[in-house]
Amino acid sequence: MTEELKVSDKRHWVNPEARAGEDNKEADLKRIPTHVAKLEEQMAANDAKLKEYIAAYKEKMAENDQYRTRLEKDIDRRIETRMAEFFRNLMPGLDHLDMALDSARKTKDVEKLIEGVGMIKSGLARIFAGYGLQEIDCLGKPFNPANAEAIQVVEVAEKEKDNVVMEVVQAGYTMNDLLIRPARVIVGRHNA
Repeated sequence: MTEELKVSDKRHWVNPEARAGEDNKEADLKRIPTHVAKLEEQMAANDAKLKEYIAAYKEKMAENDQYRTRLEKDIDRRIETRMAEFFRNLMPGLDHLDMALDSARKTKDVEKLIEGVGMIKSGLARIFAGYGLQEIDCLGKPFNPANAEAIQVVEVAEKEKDNVVMEVVQAGYTMNDLLIRPARVIVGRHNA
């Protein structure tokens, strides 16, 4: 007895049953191991957390921008209020200057005009001092280039007057230890 030899053709276009077996093999290969699936789930959870953090960060940045804008508006409002107060305090000085000019035109009295302008200057100086503005006192003192500008040097006979401010041409001012404008002065120079 001879055994019958059976040959099977496994080419998928010839034998559809062989093809079904291959599809199962491909499905087995496509199946993902459970640890990879867990990692993908963790990755999805981490992505979700990251998106939450990004959204929270953006929200905080928007809040910070709004706070900064409110703060800038508040500072601008305070500056405007202080400037309005400053100019309101200066207005009487302008009114007094107008009165002095009117009085000088009517009376032609120069002495009264000088006295009135002096009073106006001292009133304005008090207003400025209230805001921290102080005139630099440098007349008769050693020249200090940190708060004065020498516009002229004059020869002096006395050695003690060497490098001393002889005349203040234009007053200088500081405000709370900040130099606003240097004094313009004439300085003595002793040549031996």
